[in-house]
Amino acid sequence: MEAKPSPQFKIILGSSSIARRKILAEMGYEFTTMTAGIDEKVVRKETPEELVVALAEAKADAVVSKLQTISNQDKEDKPTILIAADTVWLNSFWLLIILPI
Repeated sequence: MEAKPSPQFKIILGSSSIARRKILAEMGYEFTTMTAGIDEKVVRKETPEELVVALAEAKADAVVSKLQTISNQDKEDKPTILIAADTVWLNSFWLLIILPI
């Protein structure tokens, strides 16, 4: 059996979403998850598009802060890709917006 090559990047999914984890796993990516732990209710924007971007950015910022703390203790040789996203569902019709940052 041929050994699988080591990935060039470390991938971190900044989400606790089961659906997002499943998507990445089904695509064959090796990744770790890290939740942002932000209070999404305090983020307000005028449009759903602005809201998902603001939430995704807030999640990414929170995870980066955690990573910087961890990085001071454990140096990683590989570049890291952080995937942060959010989804907004609107009333009587469905609008799904996922914006990776």
